[in-house]
Amino acid sequence: MSDGQTSETTTFIVLWREPLVCVISAGWGSGWGARMAVQMAEGRECHIITRLTNRVDIVAADLAGLNEGLKREAPNVRLWSLVPYQSDAPVVEALGVGAIWATPTAFVDERIYYPQLEQPKLYDAVHNARTDADKRHELAFGVNNLALITYPAFAGSEPVNVLAARYRSLSYVNWSDATGHRFLDPPDVRRLVSQSRCGLVLSAVEGANNASVEYFLCGIPLVTTPSEGGRDVMYDSRHVTVVEPAAPAVEAAVAAYRASAPDPLEIRAAALARARPHRERLIAWLSERAGRDLIPLADGNLWLPQFHDKLRQIWFIDAQPDGGWQARRHAI
Repeated sequence: MSDGQTSETTTFIVLWREPLVCVISAGWGSGWGARMAVQMAEGRECHIITRLTNRVDIVAADLAGLNEGLKREAPNVRLWSLVPYQSDAPVVEALGVGAIWATPTAFVDERIYYPQLEQPKLYDAVHNARTDADKRHELAFGVNNLALITYPAFAGSEPVNVLAARYRSLSYVNWSDATGHRFLDPPDVRRLVSQSRCGLVLSAVEGANNASVEYFLCGIPLVTTPSEGGRDVMYDSRHVTVVEPAAPAVEAAVAAYRASAPDPLEIRAAALARARPHRERLIAWLSERAGRDLIPLADGNLWLPQFHDKLRQIWFIDAQPDGGWQARRHAI
């Protein structure tokens, strides 16, 4: 769990108390998330589930290192991982980590993200993506009338204002000369997505892509490129246009959705239909740990009361004068 020495943020939620079941993010402050779980368990039986933040083979070394550290320092803890494809399970299990076939993107909260049908369509497309190069923003630089929701996630990431200046037809960006960059809360994201005719996701390789499911739940179709890592698990071909990674192809697909787009409620219903089997499998796994059937506690879309949007809550880790640490939950 060596990455805990440098990480200042982590994700952590509790799914069940007895035995303790927690969810953290693999490859993003996972050491700190594991420490929080170990501290809360106080030597009792504990299960830590990781959300994959990239293609399984890319995060395999992180998972293996985390698992070895837990076996050495906290033998009461068992490590598990959510996987988007059933075929990913043997890869994870070969590391000594348990596998749960349930994609993290099935747990975007539909109570937060829904179509605001009263909103006017102000934008031809919305692109919700970090400023990182692997998001391939350049494929959207020429898209007409675009709304950009972005943020720099890592040291060395391109500044928002620099990236925004490279877009040729921005109608909205969450940055201004007067206020600088502004993080948007979920209702702001929902409103902007509902005001757009389609959404963009343009990376070639990544893990759970939350933006794509936010688009679907808010009732807009997706323009995307071929990808690896699992985001296609939530695709319905009626509501997704997959194009070659070339700017003219992206622009043409956006123009097509501007002319004619699927019904918003149909898009949302299809996303929920794809989410439910993944939720059911996680609830079945959790029921085994809890020793009782938890399905009756879930709603019609198999959302348990203890689920949290995206199965994550961001925490800040504050160093203490005595050399210890304290976790502080992010407001959003």
